[in-house]
Formats: sequence, C-alpha cells, structure tokens
Amino acid sequence: MLTFMKILHFFGLMLGAAGGMGGMLVAIQAKRSDGAPPPGLLALRPRFTIITLTGVALLWLTGLWLWLVRYEGALLSTAFLLKLVAAAFILAVALLGFMAVRRGQPGTPPPAYLQRLGPLAGLASYIAVALAVYVFA
Repeated sequence: MLTFMKILHFFGLMLGAAGGMGGMLVAIQAKRSDGAPPPGLLALRPRFTIITLTGVALLWLTGLWLWLVRYEGALLSTAFLLKLVAAAFILAVALLGFMAVRRGQPGTPPPAYLQRLGPLAGLASYIAVALAVYVFA
C-alpha cells in the first residue's frame, strides 16, 4: 500500500507540474498575441487549472497519508515544515487560480495578483521538491 501511495504521490507531482507549465505557456502566448488571444488558446486555461488543482490535491492527500502512516505524524525537521509551507502556498495559488477561472468571463485575463503569484508558485514548487529530497532521501 505504501508503494501505491508513493506512485499516486508522484502522479500528483506530474499532474501539478504539467498543469502549471501548461497554464504558464497559455499565459505567455496570450500576452504575445496581437489583439485578443485566440479562443482555442483561452479554452485551455480552465483545463490546465483543473489539472493543476487535481495534482496539488493529490499531492496533499497522498503526502499527508504517507506522513501519517510511515512517520506516524512525527515532526520530522524544520526542513519538513518549510516544505509544508511551500506546499501550502502552492495549494493556495492553485485554489485562487481555480476560483478566478470559475468566476471570470471566458476570454478575460486572470487577475493581476495571479499573474504575480503564478511564478512564485513555480519557485515554491522547486523549493518544495528540493526540501522533500533533502528530508526523505
């Protein structure tokens, strides 16, 4: 069961990364387009948002399960707590992005705060992975 949860955890990592990268590429292309971005391009934004949120949620669910089962919820280290802080920031940005896409009109750009938080969430992803390798390797 532990191995299966690790597989799901890595699957969540791949989903979150793919959704984040896809959303970033859509945003870059939308800014580069002359006039209004093509509707086909903008139609990808909600899909990438769902992929990202699904991956991040899967990471949280399997990660907490692994921590509770394997380490019995013990406080592992300061690096582990920092990893959780980075992961919480990523989850918050993913939720904000999901809500913005759901509330926004099709074809409208995301709120300015998301355009600033998105790259920071990408950086937080690198930090969380680096800290995970440090803590669990």
